[in-house]
Amino acid sequence: MLNSNKYQNQPHKLNFAILGAIASFAMTLSAVGIWETLQPVQAFENTSAITKQKQAEVKVVKIAGTYKTVFTPDFLAKAKKQGLASISGQWTIKPNGAFDAVVYATSTDGKTQTIRTTGKVSIKNGKVLSQVETLNGKKPAQIPPTQSYTLLADGKTLQADNQPVKLVKQ
Repeated sequence: MLNSNKYQNQPHKLNFAILGAIASFAMTLSAVGIWETLQPVQAFENTSAITKQKQAEVKVVKIAGTYKTVFTPDFLAKAKKQGLASISGQWTIKPNGAFDAVVYATSTDGKTQTIRTTGKVSIKNGKVLSQVETLNGKKPAQIPPTQSYTLLADGKTLQADNQPVKLVKQ
């Protein structure tokens, strides 16, 4: 979870933390499949890399769709104390593993900010992983770390691991 004191006097770091959380949500992909669809691809030693890639892509296809970004109440309360009136977002995951994400934030003084990210989603060792590649149309100077997600029991929600955000399939 975010530490409000840590970001209180550094709004740019809060924005980066929000971006990281959003990148995390890059896959709250309410996966269409069940947990088994997220299990790692098992391949024999003689299986080609192309076959392995195709198997991974098939699994990503099952999580493709549009997702709503949902932040925890605790995160929203801390963000409000730091001057954020509202935050919302949406993710679109394509069958090929590419994603587009948009987050809209409005400060208590009425200023709005839109953060757009693109990247790739994959499934490895039973985890959905997202990697941001562009931020507002440009490659960021510092690439955010890969974010992992856990599929919740409802089969439609991905909770970002160690982040206050989840993605819910619409």
